[in-house]
Amino acid sequence: MGVDSWAQIAAEPAALNLGRQPQGKSVNAEVKLTNAGSEPLEIMSVTADCSCTAATPDKSKLLPGESTTLKISVETRAYQGQLRRRVRVQTSAGELTLPVEVTVSLYKSWDLSHSVIVLPPSQRGRESTLPVTLHYTGVDKVSLGKISCSPAWLTATATSQEDKKFSIALVKQADAPAGNHTVIVTVETSDPEEPRLTFNVFVSISSVLRITPNPVVLPTVKVGQPAMREVVVHGWDRAGEPRLELANGSVRLTEREGERLHFEITMTPEMSGPMTQLLRIYEGESLEAEIPVILRAEPSDRAK
Repeated sequence: MGVDSWAQIAAEPAALNLGRQPQGKSVNAEVKLTNAGSEPLEIMSVTADCSCTAATPDKSKLLPGESTTLKISVETRAYQGQLRRRVRVQTSAGELTLPVEVTVSLYKSWDLSHSVIVLPPSQRGRESTLPVTLHYTGVDKVSLGKISCSPAWLTATATSQEDKKFSIALVKQADAPAGNHTVIVTVETSDPEEPRLTFNVFVSISSVLRITPNPVVLPTVKVGQPAMREVVVHGWDRAGEPRLELANGSVRLTEREGERLHFEITMTPEMSGPMTQLLRIYEGESLEAEIPVILRAEPSDRAK
C-alpha cells in the first residue's frame, strides 16, 4: 500500500484529560481530527491499548483541510487511581498517538491511598498490619466515626489526622482463618454527601500445615465415573482429626502416621469440562487451610 508522505493529521485537543470520575461509568469525549496536509488522507484503523477504551471516527476519508470527529469512550470499571491510555489512529500517512487520562475514584470527595488494598501475606497464628490513608478532597470540615470490618478478625482503627488526611491501621488478628479472603471495611464519616465509605481488603493467610499435592489435580475421567487421589496433610500435631470439606465430593481418612494424615478424595463429575473447587481443612470450626481441587471430565460413551 502506498503511503502519501504529504498528508498529515492533527488532533484537537492533542491529549485528553477526563478528570475525576466514579467507578462503573462510561466517560465520553470528542476529538477533532483534521487533514492538515495537501493531499487526501484515509484513516485506516483506530485502536486503543486497553479494552476499556474505544474510539470511532465519523469519517474515514478526509480531503485537505477537512475535519472529522473522533468519538472516544473510556469505561472506568472497577479501576481506582490514575488511568493512562493511548488511542492510536493509523492513517495513510502514518500513525497519530492520542494520550487519554482519567482519575477513577471509589468516592466523590475521598481518595484511598491504595488502589487495591492487599495485606502482606502472613501465616495463621500471626498478626499482619497495613496502614492506609483516606484523604478528603471536599471543602467542608469532616471527621471519621465508627469503623467496622466483616469478618471481624480484621480490625481497622483511625490512628491520626493531618489536615484532611486520616490514617487508618488495618490489623489481621492472629486467630484469622487460613485461606484467601476479602474483608469489607466500612467507615462512617461526618460528610453529609458520603456518610459511609466502603472498601475491600484482600487477605492471604497460609497455614502451618503442608498439604501435598497442592493443588490437587484429579485424573481425567468420563462423566459419571469417580476420580480419586490421595492427599497428605503434614504437621497435624493435634490429638483429634481434622475435618475436611469438599462441596462436590467426598473425603476419607485412610491412615495416620504421627503428624502425617493420609486422605482419599473422590469426585464424580456430572458434566463434561473443567471443574475447580476448594478443599477446606478445619479444626473444629476454625479453618486451617484450603487448597484447590481440579478435575477435568470427558463426555461419557453414551453421550457420543
